[in-house]
Parts: sequence; structure tokens; C-alpha cells
Amino acid sequence: ASAVSISGASQHKIRIISSMATRSSHLRQAVSIGASLSFALAIGLGWYANRLRRSRWLETDKEQNQETTHSVINHFSSLILDPETTVEEANKRRTTSYYLKMREAHHKSLVLGVYPSRLKKLRKKEIDRTLSYWNKGNQSHRTIVCMCDEITQKVLSNARRLVLAPLQYSSDIDSLSAWIPDLNIIPKEDMHVTIALPWWWHTIRPGNNELTKKMANRFKQTLLVEFHYGFQIELERIVLLGGKVLVALWRCVGERETDDGRVIVDRHGTNIDPMVWLREEIVRCFITESPDQRRQPLTYQHNKSEGDKAEENAWQHTIMQRTPGMGKPGSADGFIHTTLCRLPLDCLSSKDIELDELHRLCREVSATLNGHRMVVDKYRFIETMGEGGESNPCYKPIYDEIIEAPARHEVHIDGTVESRNAQVSDVLERHNTIGPSGNFWNEEVHDGSRADLASV
Repeated sequence: ASAVSISGASQHKIRIISSMATRSSHLRQAVSIGASLSFALAIGLGWYANRLRRSRWLETDKEQNQETTHSVINHFSSLILDPETTVEEANKRRTTSYYLKMREAHHKSLVLGVYPSRLKKLRKKEIDRTLSYWNKGNQSHRTIVCMCDEITQKVLSNARRLVLAPLQYSSDIDSLSAWIPDLNIIPKEDMHVTIALPWWWHTIRPGNNELTKKMANRFKQTLLVEFHYGFQIELERIVLLGGKVLVALWRCVGERETDDGRVIVDRHGTNIDPMVWLREEIVRCFITESPDQRRQPLTYQHNKSEGDKAEENAWQHTIMQRTPGMGKPGSADGFIHTTLCRLPLDCLSSKDIELDELHRLCREVSATLNGHRMVVDKYRFIETMGEGGESNPCYKPIYDEIIEAPARHEVHIDGTVESRNAQVSDVLERHNTIGPSGNFWNEEVHDGSRADLASV
């Protein structure tokens, strides 16, 4: 009996030990599963946080914007532009700004996908926003632009095609892949450089057309009185600003003289920067009156009723706020741009879209086209109601006048007068991409250019 009792006790102990071992095994498994889940959760949260970080436009403060090591361009960002600024000085300021904008653009490297059920609704909302002024039916704004010549149109159009090719986008609003509405792609024939924005969006009132003609004549007088001759601008780079707006950025070129008396036209010109000077003069002629009071200001603020002018001294005119490259006092950077395309980031695709490849292609296209030039000697004074979207005032304007820059005249000793445009002579025939890379851009190479190449 005692033996049986001992055997039963032993079996009971064995069962207890076995149960404890089983519980310990289950506990280890639970801990292992919990650790795996925690690890997976941590990875998932990290991936999601990184995804959100890459999809946001990061606002960086001044400390983050500053170079952490020795910088060649850091001190150029504090240069103040004025009507006496030379081409070299203005280019240092504007190209520094371009570089910083490009660096900031790379912070936006991912566009988050949208649930298919919400995609079409958001896209309709995007179109409504783009046409918001047009839909009001009583709004317009006035702008001064310089149209790109045919060769520049072709070059920029091809560059845009190559940069956006990885998106394989469609203009079909029902598409689940990348979508860019036709409104957001500037037609080749409407590509332009914005010179100034005399009046931002406003309500059309009686006498609007007469006021527009008066403003166009004021601009024409400014060109003639101050002798704003034609000048050249040179392509600096192409950038996808904020991961959203594809733009071509330009700089000015001017004359400088070498020690042996030779004249060179390049970005280091010692003459006054023509774009900065032109914009400053446009602003001056629209917001100030002449000493004899024959020329009165032509701005929205000055055309308001007397009761609405109480805060005029605290108001910065929209022509200064909206004209590219100007802005608040001390912040002008001489920005010269051509808008090529706008990406609708809130409803681009049902899948996540990587932008790193687009940024890389922008750098490659910039390296290929850097130095391409065009002449600024014809302007269009346009009033638009916004039917062409955000960046195309050239589509069905309600007022459109072409104004040419004055020609230079040289009077010879025999009394004959010769008309000439400095820096403009051979530019339109000499800025093609020639050689093997011509096929890359699908450009038509002139026979003269081929002959010139063969003779080198």
C-alpha cells in the first residue's frame, strides 16, 4: 500500500512538473509571439512614419536651411537687389535661391496614394479649384509676359516629356494611375516667362477695358522712356518645386570686358541686370506719381474709394507681392521662371508615387540644357479670366496686346541711322542642341549648324 502511495505521489509530481513545463513553454511562445508582434509593429510604425515624412512638404527653419559646413553660396542669399544691381550680382542672388529651392524640393519624395472610392471626387474638386476664378464669371487679372520662341518651346516641351515619363500619366479623370489634367500642362505654344503682375485677381467693374488699355500704355511708356532694350536670358536648371510644380529657371546674361579689351557676353556681366531693372521700373511707374503729377498711380489700392484707403500705408501693393522675384523688401531674389506643369498631389494616383526619379531626371535635363538662351524683346500685356487654369493666362484672354522693346539706334558720322539690338544677333540660330544628342531631343538640326559642326 505504501509503495502504491509513493508511486501515486510520484505520478502526481510528474504531472505537476509536466504541467509547469507546458505552461513555461506556452509562456515562452507567448513572449516570442509578443516580441515578434512588437517588432513587426515597430517596423510598421517606422515605415508609416517615414512614408508620412517623405510625403510632407517640410518647412525648415533658418538654422536647418544654413549649410552645416563651409559654403560657397551662403552669403549670396543676403544680397539686396535694386535697380543698380549688376548682372553678376543679381545672378549670384537668384542662382543661390534656385539651388536652395532645388534642395528643398528633394524633401518631397513621395506622393501618397488615395483610395479609389475617393479619387474621382477629389479630382473633380481639384478641377473646380483650378477654375475657381473662371467659375465666378466676374474676375480677371492682368499680367505681362514674354513668350518663348519656337526653339525654346520645343526644348522645354521635350524636357517636360522626359521628366514626367516615369509617371505614365493620363488625363482621364477615371484613371487609377497617375493623373494630370490638361489644364495643368501648359501648351507648348503658351510657354512664357512672367515679367510682372500689375493687378492680381479683382472684380470686373464698369470701365475695366479702358483701365486695361491705360495700363498697357503705361507699360509701353516705361519701355520707351527708360530705354529698356531687348536682352537675353539663359536657362539655369529645371526643378520640380515642392514635388508639385515643374518649372524652368532662368538667369540673365550681360557684357563684360577683358583686360585686353575683348567683350564677352555671359552670366558675369558688369552692366545693370535688365530683368531686375525692368521690374523695378514697372513697379515704380504703376505705384508712384510723377513729380509734375501728370502720371498718377495705377494700382487697385489707388483706385479704391477714399473711404477704403485708410490702411494704404500699411499695404504692400499686389504688383510687388505677386511679381516673381520681388516680394517683401529685402527678400527679392530676381526669380525668372517658365511654368511647365503642375501635379495634383492630393489626387495624383491610387498608388504611392515615388518622386526621386523625377528629381533625378530634372538634374539630368538641367545638365543637358544649362546655357540655352532666348531673347526677351517682345511682351504681351494680357488680361485673363482664368479659363486656362492657374498658370496659363494666354488661353482666351479678354485683352491681349503685343508690345515690342525699343530698338537701339546708332547714328554714323555721315548721318545714316542704323537700328540694332545688342546681344540679340545670332541667338535664335545658334542655340540648338547639335550633334548626336540632337536625336535625343528630337530636334531639327539646321544644315548651317551641321556645316559649322563639320568645319570644327
